[in-house]
Amino acid sequence: MQMKKKILLFLSRDLCYESNRYFMSYLEEAFEKKGYDVDTCDLSIQMEEKLENLLEHQEEYFAAIDFNSLLPRLELEDGTPYLEAFKVPFWNYLVDHPLYHHVGIKRSFSHYSVICIDTCHQMYMQKYYPHIKNVSYLPLGATEAEMTRSFDQKRFELLFLGTFEQEQEFLDLLADYPIKQQKEIKVLIEMMQADSELTQEHALEIYLKEQGEKLSDLEFGARLNQNYLADKYLRDVRRKKEVLAAAKSGIPFTIIGHGWDELMELDKSHISVYSGIGYAAAIQMMANAKMLLNTTPEFHGGLHDRVYIAMQNRTLCFTEYGKFAASQLKNEQEVIFYDYKDIDTLPEKIYQVYQNPDKIQKITENAYNKAKAEYSWDKRAEELLAILQKKR
Repeated sequence: MQMKKKILLFLSRDLCYESNRYFMSYLEEAFEKKGYDVDTCDLSIQMEEKLENLLEHQEEYFAAIDFNSLLPRLELEDGTPYLEAFKVPFWNYLVDHPLYHHVGIKRSFSHYSVICIDTCHQMYMQKYYPHIKNVSYLPLGATEAEMTRSFDQKRFELLFLGTFEQEQEFLDLLADYPIKQQKEIKVLIEMMQADSELTQEHALEIYLKEQGEKLSDLEFGARLNQNYLADKYLRDVRRKKEVLAAAKSGIPFTIIGHGWDELMELDKSHISVYSGIGYAAAIQMMANAKMLLNTTPEFHGGLHDRVYIAMQNRTLCFTEYGKFAASQLKNEQEVIFYDYKDIDTLPEKIYQVYQNPDKIQKITENAYNKAKAEYSWDKRAEELLAILQKKR
């Protein structure tokens, strides 16, 4: 009987809080449970030697996966792109907007596919990067914390995780741009602030049409990439607005992430602020919270993995209402939606739910059951294998 070929997992870079290392470890475990052999190639040391060795043994693998990969940018000594020499079907799993990865997705390779965690990201890729023939949608998975706690044992009443940068840092960066581009970025920000459901790519499309400017697909991708500050700015503006609103609930509030200690508007009497922590510790913290405030600026066709992790750890998740989110989750039964356009109602919503622990436990039990069945890494591995096998 012919031996089943292996799956190769790359670690070509470290993502925020080394999250990709945990994603890969969960996938490796899930694939092995399903009977697949898995190799993980960490390129943080001896990169050239490891890549050369893989070229000699590539026939052993039927698929390779990396998160926000650097491999599309790498070349051999003779200038040959590595992904042309490496004939194994390769999936680049993008865990944020493709606009940040223009350099890595603008090139065409014969065995190159992309996975997006947001359906809007997927549609953007399909429209502006048609040379990448296979673009799939697959959210990240969730894992259950090693140490589980009952509701009464949970330490944090309300928890938020995420970094924050002051507006002045954005303005300092923007000041280095040409005047024309500064204006363009500011217009995109204004458009997306006026319509919280508007994606940055759609905003740029509208702006270019109004200016009578036509771009090729790759020129558009490069332009969106150059305007990344709009996304970066809105992320912090919306996080600030949502966190300050949640703080008004008066409930003991724990905020974890770089930058928040510099935000003077926070009333520290009932708020504890800590620096950023690693991904594994973040999972433990979420599992140790009764309620989690989630913010997902500019995710219009997907959900942040914080939502899935909270659900799988019986933590009540407050997350923004959106058409996609509403199509996936039941309000007041699996999560609690709040409306960013009506953010002033958030403090009372949090306070009222907090006063009803029975309701919290009922919602979180529903959420746990759903997440266990649909959002685990075992389930994601099953869905990912279907994508890999379809390519073959």
